[in-house]
Amino acid sequence: MEKDLLKKNKVLGINILYIISILPLIVYGFYKNGLVPYQHGYMSLFLSLQYLVIPIVIIVLSYVFEIYYYMGIKKEDDSHNVVNSLVPYINALCYLVCGPLDYLWLTIPLIIIIDIILKYIDNKIAINQVALFKCILYVILVAMGINTVGNNYEITEGFSTSLKNLFIGGYAGNIGTTSTLLAIVGFIILFFNSYYKKEIPIIALLGYAIVSVIIAFVLGIGFKDILVNSLQSGLMFNLVYVGTISVATPVVKMGRIIYALLLGMGLAIVINIVHINILIYVVILLLSLCGGVFNKLK
Repeated sequence: MEKDLLKKNKVLGINILYIISILPLIVYGFYKNGLVPYQHGYMSLFLSLQYLVIPIVIIVLSYVFEIYYYMGIKKEDDSHNVVNSLVPYINALCYLVCGPLDYLWLTIPLIIIIDIILKYIDNKIAINQVALFKCILYVILVAMGINTVGNNYEITEGFSTSLKNLFIGGYAGNIGTTSTLLAIVGFIILFFNSYYKKEIPIIALLGYAIVSVIIAFVLGIGFKDILVNSLQSGLMFNLVYVGTISVATPVVKMGRIIYALLLGMGLAIVINIVHINILIYVVILLLSLCGGVFNKLK
């Protein structure tokens, strides 16, 4: 019976890999933004648990919504699309790009609203849902006068800027984007996923490196500074996860190559010259909207 299920739902195992790949990031986000501030007296234990409870709630609600949409609204007879849906994974990524102090419980309705809108337009427009969510959330928070990227402990006590600490992810940043190490671990897990567009992070990283070297020579920026900028920007998270979402990236091979190169080159400029992290998501969002153009590059 299990073999029949896996045969019918060909991407079931792949979806499991997607979820598994972000579990270390969720756990680390809980440790970094919940347990550490709690241990230093900046947060109650109850509030620290939100960093573990909220992503679980988001994933569960996503599956509930998928069941309602496909089996309640579309009246489908089987659970194929529910089981194979990437929505829970994508919505969990939306949580991971939130700041630790971004009124996290209020992000859940925003995630659901965006999901409903995209369902309504029935994916007629290729759009990166995580980048869209991040940009909308940013505008809302700026309008509210909120612009923090760290938790209370990091804002008050600071953090080490050593390359080792930055690589591990021990600096102020979005909940799940700070650890380059765990992003690489996630890439290794996803590498065994035949549906994962693994060439995109590799080519994008190559494009990023080339443009970064040019920037270093032209502007006289030290290579260590380039490395620090790269680690502190959440670069690997965005290349491995956000920039590879299948419904928002080109289908054809040449289109994916050009998309990946432009992604890496664009992020190199944003991260090393402009120094405005929200533009990382703007670049990803704009490139996703050009999916139709990329798919013509056969």
